[in-house]
Amino acid sequence: MKKILILLTVFLVGCGSTNIKEEEAKVVKNEKSNQITLTNTAHLDSLYEQISLEDGTKIGAIHIYSEYPDYKWIKDPIEGVACIDDVTRAGVFYFNYYKSTGAQDSLKKVKELAEFTLHLQDENGYFNNFIYSDGTVNTTYKTSVAEPNWWTWRAVWFLSHIYKDIETVDSDLAIRIKEALDRSVGVIKKDLKLDGKIEYENGIEIAGWLPNDGADQSSILILGLTNYYKFTGDKEVAQMILRLGEGLMVMQVKDKKAETYGALLSWKNIWHAYGNSQAYALLTAGEAIGNRDMMLAGFQEIDNFHKYLIDSGFINWFSLKKEKGTYGFAEKDKFSQIAYGMRPLIYANLKAYEISRDETYIKQAVEISKWFFGNNSAAINMYDIKTGRTFDGIDNADKYNKNSGAESTIEGLLSILAIEQNKIAKETLMKYLEEKNK
Repeated sequence: MKKILILLTVFLVGCGSTNIKEEEAKVVKNEKSNQITLTNTAHLDSLYEQISLEDGTKIGAIHIYSEYPDYKWIKDPIEGVACIDDVTRAGVFYFNYYKSTGAQDSLKKVKELAEFTLHLQDENGYFNNFIYSDGTVNTTYKTSVAEPNWWTWRAVWFLSHIYKDIETVDSDLAIRIKEALDRSVGVIKKDLKLDGKIEYENGIEIAGWLPNDGADQSSILILGLTNYYKFTGDKEVAQMILRLGEGLMVMQVKDKKAETYGALLSWKNIWHAYGNSQAYALLTAGEAIGNRDMMLAGFQEIDNFHKYLIDSGFINWFSLKKEKGTYGFAEKDKFSQIAYGMRPLIYANLKAYEISRDETYIKQAVEISKWFFGNNSAAINMYDIKTGRTFDGIDNADKYNKNSGAESTIEGLLSILAIEQNKIAKETLMKYLEEKNK
């Protein structure tokens, strides 16, 4: 323990964008195990606000923007002060943190973030995305309309992720969560048309039945439906998961000669780093419904494409073209790079280890996580252990964005916590940090 404490103090003194005196270094401990932890919730906590609705309900909100140098809340007059997109991911983090540490304050936040999510469910069963500072729901702006889109899938994922545990600590809230999930899944069943055909974009096969042509957002929906299936056993939901999974697999690069072999494309003929949860979703859902093909597709990306990403220093996005059976890049860009591009890769590799017990995937997850600790194109610590901030991105090899908004903060914390929850992964990362700071 003493060695780890010294290591962490040394690393804290050297991290972030400013020099930190040794006496100022903050070492965080896991309340449950009393072990040193790299996961610092301080900045995310500072973005959290409790809002009282007219009926007296207390909801938790996560402010969207936080800018250098003072990192105070920044308002958006058009969209609102908080959104489902951030609140639900923060809810998943706080729930996982609570399960890992036993922190009761985190459980309280989970419940209030669930209340936020329930507050934004529309009568049609879908979810609006944004609220204003007085708790009024933004129902009209294009990224806030209650429709089958990212924010609804994230709401289903979060609520289904916490439901069974909330049932043991707050039965009233659990009942309302289940009702909301039943209503949302019911309308998804009715509205989602999964009988589409294979289409083509620049010669690339596209699954024409995925919502909004997106394998990226479909993967979030798959995760939510998988959770729902686990506690309901709904066979119709299992069939939806399978069909969505088939769509993701259609959009996989299967040419072993291609640089991008194994990549599960995100949208049409494009792969982008942010939100690329396809492999993680296929592994998780394939395991739940007993579908070997889905799991193999997930492993295929991790075994091949993830190695390519690591070796190339990561990529922001690319589009593909296919001519005479050969895949090639149509466009390609290395930057910007953000935390939301790293976390799904880490989750997929840790899930691959959970299924296979092959420590190769632990090593690969840790290799990706080093991006947060200076092993990146800008050679900057993107995650600051002392403050809990994750910077908003690397713009190019010479410039990084010092802001630390909700998405970057949450995705960074989800990444670090996931590594810490695996003993081998944490030990491997700590050894790397020790060597780095000798």
